[in-house]
Amino acid sequence: MFSCHANASSQVTAPARRRVPLRVFLIRALPLLGLILAIEYYVSQRFRLGIDAQKDTCLEGARIVLIDTYDQDLWRGDLVAFRAERMAPYFEDGRIVVKRVAGVSGDQVRVDEVRTTVNGIEIARGLPLADKLKKDPTEFRYEGTVPPGAYWVMGTTPKSFDSRYWGHVYERQIIGRVYALF
Repeated sequence: MFSCHANASSQVTAPARRRVPLRVFLIRALPLLGLILAIEYYVSQRFRLGIDAQKDTCLEGARIVLIDTYDQDLWRGDLVAFRAERMAPYFEDGRIVVKRVAGVSGDQVRVDEVRTTVNGIEIARGLPLADKLKKDPTEFRYEGTVPPGAYWVMGTTPKSFDSRYWGHVYERQIIGRVYALF
């Protein structure tokens, strides 16, 4: 015989949940929380985000960059973030600036009115900001060796305010290597 009525003995019940005591939960959760906080601290100390809000960006195609403050092993072609010194009127001292490393310690640099070379290779033409700085281009002539603990940096655009106008960047100014994101 078929019955449509369910009796109490045929109902399925969920197993009762055992409550974990707070002390046990904390013993299990605190090491994980500590690990998460340690990773967050490491990442926040090592990396910084930079945003170029200028109308004319310094890095072609990149407005957002990642600065790795632990990576200061720089070579020609690397992007570098550093604190500005002697860069008036464009940047006040202490401002974070990003440029490309064009010369490292021992490289031969020559700047004249026509071109800038590093180790005899042309890296820039002219001094397009000389008029804006109200100076004769001959005032920016330079010929010398990049000293130990220094870098010659250049922008990626022709009108970049870079080492042609104010000289070397020193290790004490370096924040870290830069990676262009967007």
